[in-house]
Amino acid sequence: MSERFTEAFPIFHTSDLERAVAFYTERLGFEEVFRFQDEYVGLQLGPLGLGLVEVEEIEPPGRVTLWFYCADVDAEVAGLREAGVEVSREPFDAEWGERVAAVRDPDGNEIFLGRKAQ
Repeated sequence: MSERFTEAFPIFHTSDLERAVAFYTERLGFEEVFRFQDEYVGLQLGPLGLGLVEVEEIEPPGRVTLWFYCADVDAEVAGLREAGVEVSREPFDAEWGERVAAVRDPDGNEIFLGRKAQ
């Protein structure tokens, strides 16, 4: 198998770049690694890359879904709720054995939090 592609990451459109950057850095732990003319920001969380670009008009919410694994779904959801983040799906035990919940970023994209089955 050739290595034509070595890295991939989603780019989210946002109506408020600074608000989105703050959400991903302050609430989810991403680090800002690149900024271009206050129109585009590249973020990194370990091996995960994410781009944010400011646009004038946004399509309806729900265009993209992200999934993050964590050690304690309930604690993460509680902390995000306390910080004012919308919880779209309360923590539950999924039929495939994982603990799962979901929150929304400032532009309405759903972010799932999961704990791997043990």
